[in-house]
Order: sequence, then C-alpha cells, then structure tokens
Amino acid sequence: MRYKEVLSRLLFSDKLNGEVLKNIRIAEAGKDYLIGASGYRLFRFDRRNARWSYFSRVNDLKFAILSRFRLLARLFRAEVHFYKTLRNKEVICIAKGGIYKFSAASGKFEQCFRIPRGNRPLNICEDSHGFLYFGEYFHNAERTSVNIYMSEDSGETWKVVYTFPAGSIRHIHGLHFDEFENSVWVTTGDLEGECMIGYSSDQFSTFNIVFRGGQEYRTCNLLFYGDKILYGTDSETARNYIKQIDRSSLKVSTLAGIQGSVIKSVKIGSRCFFSTTIEPSEINKDQHAYIWMYDDSIKRSIVIAKFAKDCWDHRYFQFGLCRFPEYLVGDDTHLFFTGVALKKIDGHSISLEISKIKELTDSVEYEKT
Repeated sequence: MRYKEVLSRLLFSDKLNGEVLKNIRIAEAGKDYLIGASGYRLFRFDRRNARWSYFSRVNDLKFAILSRFRLLARLFRAEVHFYKTLRNKEVICIAKGGIYKFSAASGKFEQCFRIPRGNRPLNICEDSHGFLYFGEYFHNAERTSVNIYMSEDSGETWKVVYTFPAGSIRHIHGLHFDEFENSVWVTTGDLEGECMIGYSSDQFSTFNIVFRGGQEYRTCNLLFYGDKILYGTDSETARNYIKQIDRSSLKVSTLAGIQGSVIKSVKIGSRCFFSTTIEPSEINKDQHAYIWMYDDSIKRSIVIAKFAKDCWDHRYFQFGLCRFPEYLVGDDTHLFFTGVALKKIDGHSISLEISKIKELTDSVEYEKT
C-alpha cells in the first residue's frame, strides 16, 4: 500500500510496522477503544472488533463546515483540539472558541463555556476530586492579568479560582494533574521572569512557585514519575532540551538536546514521547518534526521518527508537529500520533507498537543521547 511504503521511509526502522489511519485524528485512547476526530465529527473504534462507528459531532455549524476541508480547518483552527472522558464518564472537548460537553439529549457536543480571551486553552486538567481546570492562553501583548478557571460540576459552570497579576506572565501553557502528589501543576510563559512551573494542592487557595526564570523553565507539558518530572522546553529564542526535575532535590538536569520546541508530549507506562515543532527562528532551523522517546527502564532518549514540513506557510497553516491523544490508562500497547502540517501525514494518524520500539532501542539506526 502507498501509505505503508511512505511510512516505512519516515520511521527510523521499517521493523516498527506502523499503521496509518487516514483522515482521522486519534483524540483519546482507552483500554478497549479509541476516539477519532475527523473535522467536527467524532468516531469510536472498538479495539476488540477493529470497527469504527460515528457517534457524535461538535454543534457549531459554521466551523463544522470549514472543518470538512483540511486546509480551511488548519487556517481557521476548526478542529477538535482536546478530548477527555472524565472520571464520572461524562465527556468534554475543546474546539474553536469554547469548551463543549456531550449532551445525551441532543446526541451532540454542546458549548458549555465560551472562551472570553483567545481561541482556546491548550488543555483541561481533572484532579482526584473530579474538579476541572484550564488556564487562559491568549496573545496578551499588554501583559494583563491571566486567570485559571475551575469547574466543580463536570464543565457545566466555570469560575475564576486564581489570577496571575498583570505584568507577571504572558499566558498559561497548561495545567497537569500529578497523581503521585495529588496536586495540579501549572506552566506559564513566555519571556524572562514569565516562565513558571508551580503547583497547588488545595484547589488554588494557594499557589506554590517551584521555578521561575527564563527559557529553561518554559514548557507546555509536565510528565510525572514517582521520583521525577520530565518536560520538553518550548522556546523559539534558545536551544531546546528534554529536562528532568528530581523531586527530592528539585535539581533540574538535561536528558537530551533536541531539534525544536516541544508543545506536545505524552507518558505511556515508563516511557515518554515528545514531538518537536517546526517553529522557524534563528535558533530552530530544522525543517523536520522529530518524535523522541525517553525510556526510563534504560535511562535513554532516542529519536524514533522524523517528518518534513509541508509546503504551506506556517504563519497561516500552522507549525509542523505531531499530536498525541489523551491516554485514559497508565499503560498501553501502542503509541498513537497525528501529523499536523507535515508531508505525507498531515491529518492522518499513525499507530506504532511500543514493544517493537523497545526491541530496537539498542539499534544503530536510532539517534541516541
């Protein structure tokens, strides 16, 4: 098959046996199912029977129409950016301009909150109580105050629970639940003194800043282990790295120097996966998006794949990168990712067997650190 042949050339080994899922983004991976988004339409894949079925859509006619055409979807950011099944089995997602929640009455995802500033937050975080959080992500050139929102009713209503004062940060990159310490961590950006990594253990009655400084603390996502926290830096002005925070000493160490900024990353079992972003700058000149894997069992970081930027201008049609789904289980047999603005795989998802990646970690075919 053509896509199979293309994929074997893009991965660092044809032994990985990747499978291409055309014209769909894998948004969530559960134990026995996958959720896929094609524009504003949502599909469920039964992993036992290997069968897709349509089940819902985001109820926004204007952007639903635009989302049917890939280039228009990229231009207008008309897509399902985030999808999550909550602890109580209710479901929410982020699409253009708002947060949407599945309605059993209509069978559609209805808007439950309209984002007041910016197009959307980068993610939604759920804590052990089932409370939800997101942080404002907008241009904010004037450096006005920036809010963290919380919902205690699975997204039906939202309120501001914490505010970064004017002049302290530009925007919030993400909120992430740490199951080991039962806390919610926050990452912010973008310039010197605006990059923070901190946490709250009391629904943001208090907020503890652990790190504050420059580009070494600028990140979008945190990946948690019992003894450490991993992250990829997200900078267009400094070289980027995969870094590790030791929980006991709070020492920050570098695991790997990488080719570009990291916006998307995911932890599956003992392994973390990071996608570099093709974000052209004086520092980031590489025109490929790389997928890095950190394997905690052997303490090694390796590149497993790279994909070239497509021909469409990044200023309008997005940076090139790979997106990972939300994983509902701590471990999984497969790595799923979706190409954005990349040759051959834009708008398509790829499935790789993690066991095959592990078998090849000592191969000379891989770039190692």
